Amino acid sequence: MKNLLVVVALLFSTGQAFGAQKIKNCGGKSKAEVRKTLKFLHKNIGKIMKNVSGLKNGEKRRLRRKVVNVNIKCMDHKPVCKNHPTRGGVERHLFNSAVVICYNRIRNTFGNNAYCKLADVILHEIGHSASVNKDRGHNNGPNNDRVYRLGYAAEDRCDQLGLDRSIKKNTTK
Repeated sequence: MKNLLVVVALLFSTGQAFGAQKIKNCGGKSKAEVRKTLKFLHKNIGKIMKNVSGLKNGEKRRLRRKVVNVNIKCMDHKPVCKNHPTRGGVERHLFNSAVVICYNRIRNTFGNNAYCKLADVILHEIGHSASVNKDRGHNNGPNNDRVYRLGYAAEDRCDQLGLDRSIKKNTTK
């Protein structure tokens, strides 16, 4: 029984027990861009969260954990991106362990401002993964709920630090 409790505890822990954060379906250069973005988010998550009013302590705690352990998938080639022309990403996976990003769409749409928009989209989707409360009608487009404001705060912080630029194309399918 004790061994079973240890296994259950590992399953529902921060995810660190099973290995490092994974970035899938991103080629070498785009994987490096995503890795840099995650490092930026991890380093700045405290300052980003301070600029989003109304975050509860549990949401903040889950966000801190998710930024370092959620897996990222570049999925421009899949229906989740192909069939939704305005989508930048989506939180989707068993146990909220991954977010999907439409990496090349972000790159192509935002050009020289793509890096900070990538930070926006990734943190927005991590917010969903971390169960940050969203407003009714959230999926009807940008609004003022906490999930959108998280992404905007990440993009603003990125801009303030002068990090915005274009990002490398993802060539993996």
